[in-house]
Amino acid sequence: MQISIDIIVVIYNSERWIEDFLNSLKKQNYPLEKIHLTFIDNNSKDNSYDLLNSCIFKGKFGSYAILKQEKNLGFGAANNIAVSKTDQSYIYFLNIDTELHQDTLVNLINQALIDDGITVGAWESRQFPYEHPKHYNPVTLEVSWSSAAALLVRRECFQKIGGFDEEIFMYGEDVDLSWRIRNAGYQILYVPKSIIYHYTFEKSNVNKENELLNIINSNLFLRYKYGSFKDIILGYVMCLLWTIKHRNLKFYLKLGQILMKSFSKMFKSKRNNMEGNFCGWNYEIHRLGHEFHNALPIETPLVSIIVRTNQRPEMLKEALTTIKNQTYENIEIIVVEDGFPKSKELVENNFKSLNIKYYATNEKVGRTKLANIGLALATGEYFSFLDDDDLLYADHIEVLVTSLINNRSYKVAYSVAFETPTKLISMNPYIYEEVCYSIEFNLKFNKQLLLIQNYFPIQSVLFSKEIYDELGGMDESLEVLEDWDFWLKISTMYEFLYIEKITSIYKVPFQKTAFLKRKQELIEQTKYIREKYAVENIQIPSKQINFKKKIVSNFKINQCEVVKILKFKIKQKF
Repeated sequence: MQISIDIIVVIYNSERWIEDFLNSLKKQNYPLEKIHLTFIDNNSKDNSYDLLNSCIFKGKFGSYAILKQEKNLGFGAANNIAVSKTDQSYIYFLNIDTELHQDTLVNLINQALIDDGITVGAWESRQFPYEHPKHYNPVTLEVSWSSAAALLVRRECFQKIGGFDEEIFMYGEDVDLSWRIRNAGYQILYVPKSIIYHYTFEKSNVNKENELLNIINSNLFLRYKYGSFKDIILGYVMCLLWTIKHRNLKFYLKLGQILMKSFSKMFKSKRNNMEGNFCGWNYEIHRLGHEFHNALPIETPLVSIIVRTNQRPEMLKEALTTIKNQTYENIEIIVVEDGFPKSKELVENNFKSLNIKYYATNEKVGRTKLANIGLALATGEYFSFLDDDDLLYADHIEVLVTSLINNRSYKVAYSVAFETPTKLISMNPYIYEEVCYSIEFNLKFNKQLLLIQNYFPIQSVLFSKEIYDELGGMDESLEVLEDWDFWLKISTMYEFLYIEKITSIYKVPFQKTAFLKRKQELIEQTKYIREKYAVENIQIPSKQINFKKKIVSNFKINQCEVVKILKFKIKQKF
């Protein structure tokens, strides 16, 4: 089904972006007559208005309007005016410095229609070449806030919450909108298969001076509106720390004006009963990878993902859902169950649309034997593992495959992963609490360091079938650390390609008894593995050992390092 939508674009001195933006719309695999395009010009001084007005194919759209303003109203206020002049049930807010992939609208609208009747109020497209690094739930794809650079909103939801807050001139208005959407009982979903190319920054992680000042101003405003007294004070402390380390006198003077203007609001009563999630200058946990240059693969070889499971169908369901959410589509899934086929019905009923094979051993054989069975059943050009208690972000396979294709000399690659100590509350239904997210290891490949410590978990690695054909599978005498042993075997012949982006999550037990039991098992096998590979004369340069653990906690102690985690529940109460 193809529905009509409004696309609203705010422009201000935007002539350099207009032609490419319009051409990308023209190439959509979506009927142009279903697209109602509205530009609102915030009193541009360049040729923006004339360029828009002279578009030779504007008649192909369902409607095409340019609203000229006499002054710069800011982003939120301009969007609100444009919404009042349109009437479609769905509104897609887009920045002018974007280009759409040919399937952007198809994938976005299809997801919105799937969610029709569910309490979803907004859907966020994925940004290329630099994905917004905020954390999202890899199972439900729910986000705590969404960027308005490419945001589809249900009109009734937008009108119910009163649109954008016009007191915010630029930056942060999308955070404010998102928090109010969720407080009204709606969810916001990430749609990673809907891609837009956003050219705000020519390089990653680059902010212009005026943009930085607007970001600071908006962050302080949101702290007044949603934060505690402590949140407000911490905002000022961060400003002072920033002035010590960065910028110049001109920047300091402008920042001082912002601080003095905002200080008058300090003792005013809190305007909103909702509680915001402040993570320093950000509003959500950030995943490592903001500097990773994303691109779609030029080839799409078959990837086999071997999923080991042990009589835990509810847990397996989440793992398989994160594979279903992958942006890379040419995937073969091999589910191997240790013992009785308890998960067979789940796999056949819930994931029949996927290219999936299920095999149960009937008798207990252990996790390493399961891995080797899966390897023998796999037919892909590349192999990867995913245990039933681990999760993949939606771009995991895409990132690994693209990186290997672009670096042909490598046969194996690994990315960074979050470690999440997890409290198991109930197995059926599967309920758990992720206590914190931490980056346990983030290291470039080094054979010597690998002998000391396994610094990439099993699901973070993608390797060529050629490696398996040459070196065989895992050592079945091991019941833990079998993956570490396998990587060490590969490292004797191949270099690993390091990808500095978090693309997966692996869980570890938080309960003390389970943690200590797991730790003891690892200690016992560690000695065996190190002795096994010492015969290969691998030297251990102790000076190079620098394992740093960065913790992102559930407790709001230091906002620059430790932040609260969004609990992904259908009914979220701020």
